[in-house]
Amino acid sequence: MGKFSVSTPASSAGIMRFTDVKSGGIPIEPQHVLIAAVLFIVAIAVLHALIG
Repeated sequence: MGKFSVSTPASSAGIMRFTDVKSGGIPIEPQHVLIAAVLFIVAIAVLHALIG
């Protein structure tokens, strides 16, 4: 597992875990976590805009 301590929703943790496994167990770099979080937030915003 990569060494990182961030407080994110469980789904984001699942995405990070999946990415870690897919990349062959390479530790996830902080910028990748940040990019994933931004994409996650943007996706939520888009879904919220479409639904609401």
